[in-house]
Amino acid sequence: MVAFAHTGFIASLYLEEATSKAADAALGAKRQPLPLTPLVHLELRNAFNRAVQRQRITTAERDALWQDVASDIASGFLVRTPVPSADLHAKARELSDRYTPTIDTRSLDLLHVAAAVILGAETFFSFDERQRRAAAGEGMEVKP
Repeated sequence: MVAFAHTGFIASLYLEEATSKAADAALGAKRQPLPLTPLVHLELRNAFNRAVQRQRITTAERDALWQDVASDIASGFLVRTPVPSADLHAKARELSDRYTPTIDTRSLDLLHVAAAVILGAETFFSFDERQRRAAAGEGMEVKP
């Protein structure tokens, strides 16, 4: 099974979030590899830094989270996955015409769904309702 996970889903695996237990359960005991696109990587970094700014974690805890991410990259759970920018944006524009008029998708949501489509994802992990609806509309199984 090829899967894609939105940044919020991945962040909940590292930060203590209300969705953390649901994310762990959705992945199951045998975690399948998840692509770490440049956008997901940037958003994950920003999520950790925003947690520092909001005083939810310290900079030392943020740095420890990055070590956990590095370990997950080394183990193959997270896989650095480039997506050609021109293809990504073209697909996102197409998805915008299809979904934004009816479900009010945001640009970043569309970029994630577009990346999943381009990568051939069969499963899409997300807690964002609009993103989930767009991914389902593209034929992906949406979890959790």
